[in-house]
Amino acid sequence: MYEGEAEVHRALGDPTRLRILALLRVREACVCELVARLPISQPAVSQHLRRLRQAGLVQERRHKYWTYYAIPPDLDPLLAQLIARLPHDRADEAALADPEPGAACALAPAGIGSGAQIGE
Repeated sequence: MYEGEAEVHRALGDPTRLRILALLRVREACVCELVARLPISQPAVSQHLRRLRQAGLVQERRHKYWTYYAIPPDLDPLLAQLIARLPHDRADEAALADPEPGAACALAPAGIGSGAQIGE
């Protein structure tokens, strides 16, 4: 009965996942954009995103070689408020200020930042 709620709370219990949510608060982003902002490997970022997706805190959208992640527009209002109240990091927000998702990946060879590397 409470398993779904527990999954959400477990997903929110990690500082890296909270930072990913703060980044996605700016706009949707692909894995390679998140990797550029986080001090962990691409596989580790992908695992954190998987956990957030399973908890319903992020959604994915595939386009060509890339998978983009975003906070769902229909997220529970209390969770949306919690994400809105996460600390703001000006450097992170500036890095994602470009309104074009995937801009950092556009010059990457096919496969970099793609769903093929997400391990799903």
